[in-house]
Amino acid sequence: MNKMTYIIIGIIVIGVIFFLTKNSKPQSSQDEFFISTVSQSADRIEKLGLNKPSEDVSHILDDSQIQIPIVTLKEEKVEYKADPNREWIIELTIPNGTTIKQKKLYELFDYEWRTSFTSTIFGHSPEDERWTYALAGDAPETYDQIQVAIGFLDVFNDENPSFDAQELKRYIIELKKRLKKHSLAFEIKETESKESAIEKSKQLVKLNQLFDKGILIGLQSDNRFDGREVWDVLQSLGLNWGDGDLFHWNNNSDYASDQHFSVWTSTEPGYFLPEQIKSGNMNPANLVFGFSIPRSADPMNVYRVLVNSVKYCQKRLGGEIINRNGEPFNEQLELMELAELIKQMNDNGIIPGSDNALMLY
Repeated sequence: MNKMTYIIIGIIVIGVIFFLTKNSKPQSSQDEFFISTVSQSADRIEKLGLNKPSEDVSHILDDSQIQIPIVTLKEEKVEYKADPNREWIIELTIPNGTTIKQKKLYELFDYEWRTSFTSTIFGHSPEDERWTYALAGDAPETYDQIQVAIGFLDVFNDENPSFDAQELKRYIIELKKRLKKHSLAFEIKETESKESAIEKSKQLVKLNQLFDKGILIGLQSDNRFDGREVWDVLQSLGLNWGDGDLFHWNNNSDYASDQHFSVWTSTEPGYFLPEQIKSGNMNPANLVFGFSIPRSADPMNVYRVLVNSVKYCQKRLGGEIINRNGEPFNEQLELMELAELIKQMNDNGIIPGSDNALMLY
């Protein structure tokens, strides 16, 4: 699964955590998962008669309200290389005049390595004269330099806050074993000490804990909303049903996350299947609107649009607008807290929506 898929799954989990206590008993679900293209999804809801909203208030989602930085066109010869600011880098020095085939790299870094030793393998292609992801499907077949990049946040995080050098040393031990097994006379070189890497890890983990935040606003029903009406309201807003079977306000620019915000529910199963909506078997107890702050193109203005979207839904559906803790929503207070968080992020060199933020969060 790609990173966006994991984020969507995480969003649903967060929604369940914050709003489950507000729900009545969740529905059971025997629904199947569907993997489809955008056009197939559109055909699917058209056949069910769920493609024509009763009104058009898509002006609420006017893109002109968002200030997105202009992305300069990247050079054709894009290079992908390990980042010492967020990764501990081990170089495998190949003897002069020799190379290694991608096929051999797949053997060296097999399934067992990929599951037990989380890392990214970069390679320098002598033909293309650039660094790239060595194990990608469309990557070059031959390399004369290799980097093994171990993400600080992959090793040290909330689940493993030990900052024990042994966590890094085990990569070296395993690499030596594998190189010997495959008769590869490569030199293993650590680009910086484990102690230095751990100090960077501590700072990165701290920043991640401080700024890995999201906006979560709920519209809570006293009982349950009518699923058909919910579908109509979200479509009237101009939201697109798609990834993860959620509704999204899509970001059509090349900057930041693919979505400005998403809508889901903590009512089982957490997402919206049109067949269940059509049959009347999905009547959510709430709607949850949210987005990741560090991955957002323009958190302040996206927040304002999101709030207006929730208010429109409340006007149509009723219910109470609540915060992440299930308490009455205070629009100005949350706006002030968001502004302060963004200021702190900027002070620490983390710009929401930037490539750096997308890599870290």
